[in-house]
Amino acid sequence: MELLRQKEFVQNFHYDALAKDHKEETAINVSLNPFEITEEMDIDAQNNSVLGLRVEFNIAMDVFKISGDVAQFVQIVGRKIEKIEDLTPDEVNELARPLFVLIERLTYDMTEIALDKPGLQLNFSQQN
Repeated sequence: MELLRQKEFVQNFHYDALAKDHKEETAINVSLNPFEITEEMDIDAQNNSVLGLRVEFNIAMDVFKISGDVAQFVQIVGRKIEKIEDLTPDEVNELARPLFVLIERLTYDMTEIALDKPGLQLNFSQQN
């Protein structure tokens, strides 16, 4: 699958301290939305696709949580994607991977600063 990626962008990112007795649920939602290709885009609409990828997350730890959403536009060359079911789970993982790497990096840097010790290293990599 040939991909042309635009730069990832952070729509929002939050670090919140939690009281010790506060319970928070962890949730991660990945969405992929095909976009209509217009003439101004100068892309072959018959043979290519443009997807908007988004990861919304709320990750709760003992004394803090991180939440937010990150996104990226990706062009898939030589393949028409009209709905998420047109992709295999491995292809969805490949598309979303840079967004999870961004969340890992943001979390590490923010927790290193906020907690004044080495940052929390998240690992979203799937083990086979």
